[in-house]
Amino acid sequence: MNSYVSISRELRSLFSTNRILRYIFPLDVIIMFASLILIFLNNTVGVNIGGFLSALTYWTFILGLLMTYASLKERPLYIGLFGYGAIHLISFLISLFRYGYFSCYSFFRFAVYAGLGWLVLRKVLAGTAGRAK
Repeated sequence: MNSYVSISRELRSLFSTNRILRYIFPLDVIIMFASLILIFLNNTVGVNIGGFLSALTYWTFILGLLMTYASLKERPLYIGLFGYGAIHLISFLISLFRYGYFSCYSFFRFAVYAGLGWLVLRKVLAGTAGRAK
């Protein structure tokens, strides 16, 4: 069996058996994109949502990514990964050209999340994402 699918099945069983997460599991894509919008507003537009809410939004985004992966919804998964990478690319370019410093934090996050998005997209384009071998 494909490890991509087997990890997804294990995550799905974890989310299905948890008393709290099984109720929000069907809202996986909504949770991921809503938190992605809040992260975009906080990091690039300049809407200050505060430190605690910013951290909570990040971890909610990660939970949304994991739930989307557990549901094997590849298109929202790679869009979310590319979106988060694009937010940090914009943040990196703003810090580089406006303030004149190289932000390793933003560049590293851009590289990691865009790379993960590329891996999922490549798997989808190959046609082997949701199928077992």
